[in-house]
Amino acid sequence: MVSIIDFPTEILWIIASTLSGGQISAFAQTHRNLYPKLRLALIKYNIKHQNSSALHWAAKTNHCAFAKALISYRADVNALVDDSSPLMTAADHGSELVIKVLLQKRRLRVNLRNTKGESALWHSVATTSSVIVTQLLQHPQLKVDLPNSEGQTVLWLAVFQGNRDYVCQLLIRDLLLDHWKATSPGVISQDTPLTRSEETVTSVAGSGGASISRMLRLRGEEFDIVDEQGLTPLHTAARSGHLLAVDFLLRHANTLLNRKDSYGRTALWWSTFSFYDRVTQRLLEEKDVEISTLGTCGKYDSPSTSLHHLARRNDTTVLGWFLSRPSLDPNLCGGSQSPLCLAIQQGNTAVVRLLLTHKKTQINAVETPNNSPLLLATQEGHRDMVELLVRQGDRLQINQLNSPDKETALCVAICHGRLDILDILLGHPRINIDTINGWGETALLLAVKREDIAMVSRLLQGPNLPCILAMPAEVAQSRKNRDMSRLIQEAMKQKSHRDYSSRERQRQIRKSRVNFSFV
Repeated sequence: MVSIIDFPTEILWIIASTLSGGQISAFAQTHRNLYPKLRLALIKYNIKHQNSSALHWAAKTNHCAFAKALISYRADVNALVDDSSPLMTAADHGSELVIKVLLQKRRLRVNLRNTKGESALWHSVATTSSVIVTQLLQHPQLKVDLPNSEGQTVLWLAVFQGNRDYVCQLLIRDLLLDHWKATSPGVISQDTPLTRSEETVTSVAGSGGASISRMLRLRGEEFDIVDEQGLTPLHTAARSGHLLAVDFLLRHANTLLNRKDSYGRTALWWSTFSFYDRVTQRLLEEKDVEISTLGTCGKYDSPSTSLHHLARRNDTTVLGWFLSRPSLDPNLCGGSQSPLCLAIQQGNTAVVRLLLTHKKTQINAVETPNNSPLLLATQEGHRDMVELLVRQGDRLQINQLNSPDKETALCVAICHGRLDILDILLGHPRINIDTINGWGETALLLAVKREDIAMVSRLLQGPNLPCILAMPAEVAQSRKNRDMSRLIQEAMKQKSHRDYSSRERQRQIRKSRVNFSFV
């Protein structure tokens, strides 16, 4: 007679499929050899019919191996049993190993809340599970500002408990102001004027925030912490535009002022990058603030300074604050580009005008792409900026050559067909229209080759005629352009007459000197 114990596992599974969960469990317990064979049937039944409650048991007992087995058979990691998810259950019971397993699953909803509006993070803070709080805060999708059904956030809970460690960790992810906006929206706003920390405590306490008043009395060294990217609470406050949080941190943790994160970014770098002008203004009130820090958004991004961020904007108010600082370096390049060249490239005329007023601004520096500011403005076709640069007079090297083709701004204007810019450049007293580019061409020859009679006519006007006229005349004649040929021939006659008059004048001067010597 064959015993049921000796039945193949597949047959036992078929028998188990006709039973309920309790019956399968009772059946498995009839003999010690039956449970290993029916274990998978129990797991599948629990997942399919019992809302993956076994995973809650594993979370409660910190049974890591059983939790992994359940998840491998697609147990629901977000199933709510008794108004609690497996992650909440693990947080309640301090099951660190199961928490680690659950956080690795893509299907996990780490911000899932129960009917009370409480998430797993709330449960971990409520049970003072410091290791689990740290584990949860490292999850990239975690949100710390979710209020419960009574409008209280996790930060409120940590402050209420007086747990400084939790408060400092939460400040990295979400600072004071978010909580204050959620609980007392009428108290704090972006337009709130800067106040002393004592006044801040008074205003918050007066609105029922006694717990937050306790937090404001924390020691400054409690905020001297960094995350995996090197970000401090001050970095987080500045890049989020939290003015009051920045003010509080500067008064209680001033050592954070010039602290750099992993990519060389300071709090001031972040505030200008995010265009939070009031935060920038508050940071500039600190006399020791570094204003020329070079930072980057990532490993493969071009570095920039606060001045580069301001050069991209049309508003020049904040730029004026920076230019008034004696320690400012207005020529610091980010990605081989100075703020002046960046403003020209962006077409911000007001920024260019203000940068040119700074005595340290180098207006002739050759930068990307191998161009000076004048050559770049001409190439981009910014007439107003070219005019601003030409007004600099002797400060501007009007005949400077670019690197690739050894061309002046005059040649660049002709190549791009900008007669208006050509006219401005010719107004500079030191302009040399006979400069030869890398291809042996003068500005006049380039204009003739383009058959632009308006430019040819403009180059031949004025007191200084081009010295090199023979080659342009030959090219114009070869192209059978009568109008250009006529203009150049007239210029050659005029130049010949001027040269003759000049030589005759010199002869008369020399003759008069000889006669004077005999007297």
